[in-house]
Amino acid sequence: MPILMLRVTQLWRQIMDNELAHHGLSQAKWRTLAILALHPDGMIQSELADELGIEGPSLVAMLDRLSKDNWVERKHCSTDRRCKIIHLTQHAWPLIDEIRKSSEKIYERTIARVDGVPISQVEAFFIELRERLYENLPEKKRHVRAEARQANGSVGVEEAGVKTQG
Repeated sequence: MPILMLRVTQLWRQIMDNELAHHGLSQAKWRTLAILALHPDGMIQSELADELGIEGPSLVAMLDRLSKDNWVERKHCSTDRRCKIIHLTQHAWPLIDEIRKSSEKIYERTIARVDGVPISQVEAFFIELRERLYENLPEKKRHVRAEARQANGSVGVEEAGVKTQG
């Protein structure tokens, strides 16, 4: 099952890459923007790296490019000056809407057409699975995630879709 989930994720990303190619977005860029869109109040840089599954230095380079294109901005955390909070800029929200629309089109062509189990049950399964997997992370990783969420006031990423700003 883990290999199957990995392959489904890879296929989804390939289809999204094709769908968003006209925007000139790499997978790394659209994924970063999509995850940030789920956190309109911003994310701690280390938690964003963790959500993307990349190391900090790789994220810094990505954020430099996104910042140069005016998609994101870095702000110092009010409780810890060493910590940076990453926010989408106002300029990014129309692009987020395009990413969301592309995701919805793919959803309608694929996931919505799968018969058998109601989507709400599948979503509930993956949310519970995600929490169980978080619980089984090494102690150090769990500690870092909890601190990052507490400092940023967030409760975690909901992968169901990209929300637009409020």
